Amino acid sequence: MRKIYIILLFILFYPSLYAQNNEQKLIDEGVVLHDSGEYEKAIEKYRQVLSINPKSQQAIYEMALSYLELKDYKKAIEYSTQIIDADDKNLSMLAYCVKSEALAEMNQVDKAIELLKEAIRKHGDHYLFHFNLALNYYKKNDTGNALSHVKKAIDLNKSNSDAFLLNAYALNDVGLWVQSILSFQMFLLTEPDSQRSKNAFEEMLQTMRIKPASEKPVERSFIQQQLNRNPSAIHPDEIPPLTIEQGLNRNYIYHAITTTLDSLKTHNKEADLYTTFTEVNKAILTVLEKENDGTKEKNAFWTFYVPFFTEILHSNYYETYCRYISVSYFPESLEWWNANKAKAEDFLNWFENGDK
Repeated sequence: MRKIYIILLFILFYPSLYAQNNEQKLIDEGVVLHDSGEYEKAIEKYRQVLSINPKSQQAIYEMALSYLELKDYKKAIEYSTQIIDADDKNLSMLAYCVKSEALAEMNQVDKAIELLKEAIRKHGDHYLFHFNLALNYYKKNDTGNALSHVKKAIDLNKSNSDAFLLNAYALNDVGLWVQSILSFQMFLLTEPDSQRSKNAFEEMLQTMRIKPASEKPVERSFIQQQLNRNPSAIHPDEIPPLTIEQGLNRNYIYHAITTTLDSLKTHNKEADLYTTFTEVNKAILTVLEKENDGTKEKNAFWTFYVPFFTEILHSNYYETYCRYISVSYFPESLEWWNANKAKAEDFLNWFENGDK
């Protein structure tokens, strides 16, 4: 009798189980196509899922995402709205980001901002909400709000490279060039080997006064309008802002940079750009360590960034670190990295796991 009961259950539920497995298989195939840039083919897979199960939230969300990549923003909004209205908690959070990005791309930035504020009221703080808010405020040239929200995004997730890069840009735009240098380096630690890493390293070298500004501003990520907003691109003979900000006397940093550059010219006329970077960076970090004497205001710059880079400076990995964050910029750094895999792996273990 028990065997007959089990067989009956199998017969009753097998079609449902088969349909669910087939749905997931099609979704997985669609995701692979999407990740390969085959967005239209991915959408066809999701359509097949919806023909089986018109209420598949996963398929609807993936449709929205693929339409966003195809720049069909109306369709991206249509499908992401369905997810938001269905109130699936996890997918709804992601759908808010898709819809807000589509709105922003349609030059409806204010609507995108209001939508993200609604998402926070509904789902609470999430780094994606705050990062997208920061990005939209940045598009509006509202750097104050951009910095406020990107700081929250970083507080919520310190592994997000986008947030550190946007933070570096925004800090540079308001003249907080020392803070910007450290944020650039956090970005390069989390994403060392992309084209935008190379561009970020170039802008950082200009900000550190190691390289002169080019006639054309360094290309920035995120939005095209920002390409001409690069106040860090100051001729090295010009003096950057030196007022005391966030408890930091920037005169000390500027003096450390100019003294190091003069010393390299005097004592090491053959110093290459990489050596110049490592020495100037060391001089900056040394001053910041000395200034971080416990009397500064309690903000992320003094409680997170400066201690973090001070630890790297005094570790056995400073040279490895400099090679790591410059692999996209200096071919010799990439060559070093490939030739010193054991040292590279030791550094990564130390950085990721705190293995001292």
